[in-house]
Amino acid sequence: MGRAVHLVAAVLTATCLLVAPHAAQAGLEEGVKAYREGDYARALEEFLPVAAAGDATVQNQVAAMYYTGQGTPQEFAKAAEWFKKSASLGNADGQYCLGKLYYYGQGVPQNFGDAAKLLTDAGLAGKGGAQYLLATLYLYGKGVSKNTVKAYFWSILAVAAPDLPAEDKTAATSLRDQIEAMLAPRQVESIQTMARNWSPRRK
Repeated sequence: MGRAVHLVAAVLTATCLLVAPHAAQAGLEEGVKAYREGDYARALEEFLPVAAAGDATVQNQVAAMYYTGQGTPQEFAKAAEWFKKSASLGNADGQYCLGKLYYYGQGVPQNFGDAAKLLTDAGLAGKGGAQYLLATLYLYGKGVSKNTVKAYFWSILAVAAPDLPAEDKTAATSLRDQIEAMLAPRQVESIQTMARNWSPRRK
């Protein structure tokens, strides 16, 4: 679970701080400044009105802060609430992180079916972490019908994804190789071709 906490926080903190300075909402710049200075309580105070106004990126940031306990007591349930708001707006980071919470049962009841739906949306948008988790769901038939071909396809995409955290790269590569050994050479070649020709879905 510690690794899951680190991953969600790293993905969302980086995402928010990269785009936040370009947003127009009042108080956001102050929030970013406070965050960079390590004043997380003040940063959260500044971020909350912007998130409540419907900024999906800031909703992810608020969720990440509740998830890790930055400027507030750690509360997975509140993190899930904010990720849900972001995911409902079609934000791929929100979909991925909420899907991950359902996958592990953090802040929400563990539900592989809900995880699969959210991770599919995020995976189609190119999120490598979501693609990796989808590969495991299809390999073991959790929340979806067991499908080794789909598992292999998603694992190939995950390994190639530029945003897949380094800590998951080795595991994803091992999973891909494990699944490949289960398939016939003709299947492997066909799926690899599909993966090479695949591109993320754009809004």
